[in-house]
Amino acid sequence: MNKNLNYKKYPLKINLTIWYMVILFLVLIFFSSILYFYLESQLSEEVKSILEIEMQQLKPEINETGLNSDYLLNSVDRENLTTFVYNSQGKLMNKNLESEFIQDIITEVNKKNNFFKIIEYKNQKWAVLRSAVNSGAAQDFTQTYHINLVYSFAREQKMLDNLILILLIMIPLTLILASGGGYFLASRALKAIDLISVTAEKISQSNLSQRIRVNEGREDEIGRLVKTLNSLLDRLENSFYRQKQFNADVSHELKTPISVIKAQIEEAIDSEKKLTSDQKNILLTIKKQIDQMNQLVSQMLLLAKVDGKNIKPDKEEFDLNVVVDAVIEEMNNLASEKNISIKKEIREGQEFRMKADLSLITQLLLNLIDNALKYSKNSGKIKIILTKLDGFYRLNIIDDGIGIAEEDLDDIFKRFYRVDKSRSREYGGTGLGLSICSWIVKIHGGEINVKSSLKKGSNFEILLPEE
Repeated sequence: MNKNLNYKKYPLKINLTIWYMVILFLVLIFFSSILYFYLESQLSEEVKSILEIEMQQLKPEINETGLNSDYLLNSVDRENLTTFVYNSQGKLMNKNLESEFIQDIITEVNKKNNFFKIIEYKNQKWAVLRSAVNSGAAQDFTQTYHINLVYSFAREQKMLDNLILILLIMIPLTLILASGGGYFLASRALKAIDLISVTAEKISQSNLSQRIRVNEGREDEIGRLVKTLNSLLDRLENSFYRQKQFNADVSHELKTPISVIKAQIEEAIDSEKKLTSDQKNILLTIKKQIDQMNQLVSQMLLLAKVDGKNIKPDKEEFDLNVVVDAVIEEMNNLASEKNISIKKEIREGQEFRMKADLSLITQLLLNLIDNALKYSKNSGKIKIILTKLDGFYRLNIIDDGIGIAEEDLDDIFKRFYRVDKSRSREYGGTGLGLSICSWIVKIHGGEINVKSSLKKGSNFEILLPEE
């Protein structure tokens, strides 16, 4: 099907209106045709009746007086009606009416008796009634005559033409008015569908309490659909609530034993007891895994908070530049393990005072720099650029690491999404860090974007409002 004619791309109310107009158009054409042909038939019957009455009046006089009466030969002619009389040899008795017109009109019927037909001559219709009559007048002996009554169908044809004109005006006018009414009714009937769509777009994982509202007493198909969808949303909300509660409870319960295990392992490593090289390596491996598990549990607890309702950042005033320095200092120990340098660029003399949630902004910086460290090459470089804009601060964290494929850029802020699962496990990634970063930026009214190319590194750009 030609895409330009694909009705599926148009709104349903327009499609319904078009189908309504097409059906109405066909119905109007059908009934108009019936009306036209019925009226034409009735007019023909009426003309035939007129001619038959006229013929019935002529026959007795011809029987009695013959054709010597001027009345019969001439006076019968009147508006729309002309009389032609032929004798049995086919000779026209009305000498004063001899013309090409007579010959053309009578040619089709002059060999038949008791005949009625409507004939078209020079774009005009004529009704012809032919009948034979015997003259009983003595002077004529017994003579058979053929009377032809010719009636101009012009008046009746004008009525039919006027009917066509009226129909040509009224059918489009009716279609226009009906299309407006059909569109209005379709829009009103589908208004509930639009409401369902708008409400469904507002519903998200963190806003499952939203419900579709329609007229309470509505019991039609739309009403039943809304009730079904609302019932489905109730079940989804309960399911998500139980899942979030389970994650929060499990994460909270795991926090304490993980902390105890970590403390015991650190104590064993730092103790004065002699450990073999293999034993120490085993404990260090366990400690590394415990650290990753602890990070995962901390992130899950934060996600449980993220999924909560009406979460607002606890804002306070601080210097973003000082926070960046503190985070860099904290991450330098990890960076030194891979011989990675972390450099900050800032224009001198600028202040970066902002009002935001200090703990969340710190978490944002830690996650982004930790992500850059994990996927940077040994002896690589990480650059942090802090820029002041009109009402915003722009923070760029640039690395020269492995980069991200273009097809993965739209998904990296989704929960538990990892570009390469095997590499993520190798680097200790959980797939939650960037999702948390996106949430922190979002609740502060900012934006986060990324530009990256494989084997060339990544550039995470964050815009944060001053307040």
